[in-house]
Amino acid sequence: MICDHTSQIGGVMDSLPIRVSTVNDEVYERLRQWITTGTLLPGMKISIRSIADSFGVSTMPVREALRRLESDGLVVFGRRSVTVTLLSTDQVQQVFQIRLRLEQLAAEWAIDQVDEDDIADLESILAKMDRPDIGVDEWRHLNQDFHRRFYDCARSPHLLELIRNVWDKVEPYMAIYASTVQDFAEAQRQHSEMLELIRGRRLSALLTATAEHLDYTARTVVAALEGAAPPK
Repeated sequence: MICDHTSQIGGVMDSLPIRVSTVNDEVYERLRQWITTGTLLPGMKISIRSIADSFGVSTMPVREALRRLESDGLVVFGRRSVTVTLLSTDQVQQVFQIRLRLEQLAAEWAIDQVDEDDIADLESILAKMDRPDIGVDEWRHLNQDFHRRFYDCARSPHLLELIRNVWDKVEPYMAIYASTVQDFAEAQRQHSEMLELIRGRRLSALLTATAEHLDYTARTVVAALEGAAPPK
């Protein structure tokens, strides 16, 4: 169901006026961040005037930013409205399958280049994620850091750019995932298993664990979209 909560945008979001020379880029980056972090949820209508008023800018840079976001696949222009892209459950599963193929390739390229410093960084990230008082947003940020830190070892900027583009499409749904699970214990167990496989340079088992990890996440997101209980 499409919701329109942007009339309240000034009260719930950072509404400090933008005072930089590159207004168009700043508006674009802020809106992109709101979408990819789930501040603007999939299916939500966007009021160009409300956004402009919140940012303290005219409607022109907002409209231009939204056109750029349309090219990114993050919003959809209708006849009289702009809406945050809402993927169907089939489309969500397809995006996760694309993500899996790319991340397995990154793992294949990274596994032989991992050194002890890389392992130490991954351990440090997991330790931060295990804090009992960690907030949902921080956990999501560290979750992406964990995967990205390993894939950095692939030494392939082009592959990492493709992965980041797919992550941008998935991240709004990761907000749904994070708000659905009771805790992150299962995800953390999977992360720990993956780290041990990375440490042991066990590529075949790591590819399997990566597939299981992303399948679990995708099923949790789909269950949330369908209003069902999360998978065990």
